[in-house]
Amino acid sequence: MVIACTRDCYDTCIFNENYRPLNLFPINGFTCARGRADLARNEKNRVLSAYIDGKEVSIDEAIRYVAKILREELKKNPASILRTDYDGNQGLLTWYYPDRLFNVIGASQTDRSICSSEGHAAIRAHYGTSMGALPEDFIKYRAAVFWAFPASVSAPHIWALFIKKFRVSIDVRLSDTAKKSDKAIIVRPGADVFLALGIIKVLIEDGMIEGKVRHLEELARYVGNFSLDYLSRVSGVSIDDIKWLAEFYHERKPLTLIGFALGRSLNGGDAVGMISLIPALVGLRRGYYYSNSLGWGIDFDYLRGLHMARSSRVIPMAEFGEYVERGEIDVVYVWNENPVLTLPGGDRLIEAVREGRVRLIVHDPYWSETAKLADVILPAPTFLEKHDVVYSYWHDYLVYNEPIKSPKGITEIDLIRRLAKELEIAHPLILEDPWDAVDKAIRPAGVTLNELREKKVVKMKPRYLPADEPDALPLPSPVEPGQLGKDEVYLVFASHPLYTNTQFREVYGELEPVVYTHDYEGVVILESGYGRVRVRAIKDPGIPPGVALIYKSGLVDLDGKPINSIIEPVKGKYAGTPRLNGIRVKLISVH
Repeated sequence: MVIACTRDCYDTCIFNENYRPLNLFPINGFTCARGRADLARNEKNRVLSAYIDGKEVSIDEAIRYVAKILREELKKNPASILRTDYDGNQGLLTWYYPDRLFNVIGASQTDRSICSSEGHAAIRAHYGTSMGALPEDFIKYRAAVFWAFPASVSAPHIWALFIKKFRVSIDVRLSDTAKKSDKAIIVRPGADVFLALGIIKVLIEDGMIEGKVRHLEELARYVGNFSLDYLSRVSGVSIDDIKWLAEFYHERKPLTLIGFALGRSLNGGDAVGMISLIPALVGLRRGYYYSNSLGWGIDFDYLRGLHMARSSRVIPMAEFGEYVERGEIDVVYVWNENPVLTLPGGDRLIEAVREGRVRLIVHDPYWSETAKLADVILPAPTFLEKHDVVYSYWHDYLVYNEPIKSPKGITEIDLIRRLAKELEIAHPLILEDPWDAVDKAIRPAGVTLNELREKKVVKMKPRYLPADEPDALPLPSPVEPGQLGKDEVYLVFASHPLYTNTQFREVYGELEPVVYTHDYEGVVILESGYGRVRVRAIKDPGIPPGVALIYKSGLVDLDGKPINSIIEPVKGKYAGTPRLNGIRVKLISVH
């Protein structure tokens, strides 16, 4: 028996029935503070019953009530029903399969762009795929560049593979990863693309190109339009460091690991795309790593039922609060997510639910902020309590997840199928056995369900490898980060070693709403054109002037207001990803 941590995490640790991590490369027999806390967390803050308007009811009654809400709304406008979900659990049955019901009824969905979509789209534009290096490739490298990738905190198994190798960190602050690296380079928020262009310019103009890249001439002409002085000034990185990086790439041939945070920043897609080209220019094939989830061949679209039914409307996550505020959504159905705290404009959802303009239905194992707000809450089992199939966006193991705890609540599959029955929907997508759907979805990855059930852990066969000759096109069209005004800072978000987004507060406690700055101390207000929040400022020498940092797990202010209420509805140009990092805010001292 095995079980896999389904957390939104690169490592996706695999455990035995005693919840001990397998001594299997690259899991290598250890886990992080979050993995160690899961057994304790499983017994805390759980939703153990269904509730309607705060009154405890049976699951059967709650299902009938939800079906009634959906039926009434379907008669008016299916698009006014929004289902929103994300990566709270990477199980194929937990995350993807429930989408089938909402596609069949023609409900709206979010674009699921908030995390890695921008980078996936940008890298595909050059390589035809975003598939990069595998863990087996990692160990062949003598050096690594962690570009906006806080691996020591967010990917400890990846970090462990490079502990004895030369490590360079490029980030907007002196992070834990930067402090532990052999060289740290600080770049201005939103200016990474200018640094990448500087490296490319030096590689081309100093004759250090060793690899084949289509349309290299166009790229050379493009970077020739920029002086190194200009690229240094805009990026905030010295000319000496830009030249050092170019020579480092040429001589040491490092693996480049690109963080998701870049895609959520100004010029994010352009930055990721240009950074991914640097290894190819020095002759490295698969010389980058971003996320491999789209390269396994798993047919996520089939699991969602997109071959037979589709949403009536796709709502950008960046504009979630806008759609709610404009009254374009009447019902929100949530699973696998805590949108009150994690989606831009979550405060708009709070107001709409409290005022009765939106009915909120939540299926969750825990009393999250969204669950506490809900009109209807249904209990869900955790990954420790149910069967599923789990994949990683780093390593190439597929895992047959088996429960090691008694189940609480109703699984996503059972709930969706029972709702369909109440709605008298007998569509083939709902009638198909969920495990048959999983079997069809994983076969393109070279794995069958029977093999997986027998072996428990099976290596997938990657289908989409990067092109031998990536294309330099499209060329970027970057925008310079604006000059900061008086008391203005660029606000960025970072991962905390003890928390995954809003999870694990049951074990490690609530994080105080703190913003780390170079200059400010005491209670302050962070104000954008979209709202304001009140937090406590603490000075941190690792934060450069003009930058402020908040951990992603401390997502409410001193008054309980979501921090995301100040995130403006701005989208990335490649995949519409919300711009969460590097937003310009005014920092006002209160005392």
